Amino acid sequence: MAVARKLLREQVRDEILDRLLQGRFPVGSRINEVHLAAEIGVSRTPLREALASLAQEGILDARPNRGYWVAALSERDIRESYPIIAQLEVLAITLSDPDELAALAPRLIELAERMAAAGDVRETQRADDEWHASLLEVCPNGRLIDMINDTKRVVHRYEHAYLGDRESVQESLHQHTRIAEALAARDLAAAARELESNWKTSMYRLLARINGTSDDTGE
Repeated sequence: MAVARKLLREQVRDEILDRLLQGRFPVGSRINEVHLAAEIGVSRTPLREALASLAQEGILDARPNRGYWVAALSERDIRESYPIIAQLEVLAITLSDPDELAALAPRLIELAERMAAAGDVRETQRADDEWHASLLEVCPNGRLIDMINDTKRVVHRYEHAYLGDRESVQESLHQHTRIAEALAARDLAAAARELESNWKTSMYRLLARINGTSDDTGE
């Protein structure tokens, strides 16, 4: 019974997160639990558990005795989290076997092309998520992978804004392709530089979108 309840809570959480990523809940809006439970077709208990989980991740704001609000996009979250993720992913590939990384290169190029050809933001984001997951799948340090995944949860919804810009997606395609090519050549130093640049470019382009500026260089 406990397993079934946990599974239901996670399914509800994923459904709510999908709706957030689609922009169906404006930033700063209150979550109407009664309406949302009816739309999803679940009772209030698993819904509240899912909402509490999203609040722990910083995606929602929990206000005692008042409910849940969609948290505002935070420039601080972006500036603090993106460099951490970049360095952790770089560490992950340096700990990986170069031959195993080289073998992943064709798949990484295919995923990058799928991301660029995606028809909507959600599909683009899934391909991008799969690309990064594939890059890390041969890393032998499980604790490091858990740290990366935990940090990514904080900023995952920001990717929706970044990947909604086709110019950014094309830029990411080129960067992801260069990373894969460097891995195929067993040039981990070049792959690490490109990977760090990928996250840095994403960070500055996203900050520019949030702030309504055209400066995506960070300078």
